[in-house]
Amino acid sequence: MISFSPFRVQDINAILAIERLAYKAPWSKVQFTQSLDNPNVLATLISKNEQVLGYSIALRSLDSIDLLNICIHPDYQQQGLGTQLFNKLCVTGVKDIFIEVRCSNHSALSFYKKLGFNIINIRKQYYCDGEDAKILRFSISS
Repeated sequence: MISFSPFRVQDINAILAIERLAYKAPWSKVQFTQSLDNPNVLATLISKNEQVLGYSIALRSLDSIDLLNICIHPDYQQQGLGTQLFNKLCVTGVKDIFIEVRCSNHSALSFYKKLGFNIINIRKQYYCDGEDAKILRFSISS
């Protein structure tokens, strides 16, 4: 059975294992800790039978959310879990959700396009390796 729970500091080690499997430039323990220390961060785990399969971390402002990180363990991708995590953000009362995505991350760009995100701009040399990011926006209908 799929369940959702708050992502807390004590969950970071389990999350780091997933992060390292999924990304070529994974977040560090410090990045996760600093994010979880922010009172405006919405951090959620998705689990099945008490096994953590993924997570999302988003920064909430007055009327929008910046999705900082969303990830599903590679063995459990393409099963709708990322969509379920994303849907949790859509019921927070905000108007827009934003995310930056590597231009080379075609699977993520395809995922966000299926969800209804639109590309609104490019951030030049956004990533530490110099790669550009596409800025995407999802507008929530009232």
